[in-house]
Amino acid sequence: MRVIYLCAALVLSACATQPIPTEMDQEQLIEAETELSTGVAAADALLKLGEQARLNGDYASAVNHLERGLRLAPRSAALYLALAKTRLAMGDQHRAQQMAKKALSLLPAEPRGPESVVQMQARGVMEQVRGGAVQAY
Repeated sequence: MRVIYLCAALVLSACATQPIPTEMDQEQLIEAETELSTGVAAADALLKLGEQARLNGDYASAVNHLERGLRLAPRSAALYLALAKTRLAMGDQHRAQQMAKKALSLLPAEPRGPESVVQMQARGVMEQVRGGAVQAY
């Protein structure tokens, strides 16, 4: 009888485990980065387009999409962060730092969930600017 219970426990425990993702494809990365909603559907779409363009190395297009998004959602920390990362990738460290600071200023005092990711990444942009290193996100 104990053997049956032990086998049942092993089978059930095997069902409860989930695979650990090893790599994220580009679409999943964009979804994770844009998890923080701007609150405006059109701005969310522009944020996604901007992130796709940045990841493809099309920085001019990325800036265009993100700045259009900011006109629709001017208090979006996610849009400012995306613009900071784009400016950093372009080598424009001064503007990257300005955008990162703006993103941080729009976050609550104690960010949670996706907002804490924005906070961490914005601080990372500022650290890279101070250190002079440019690292892709």
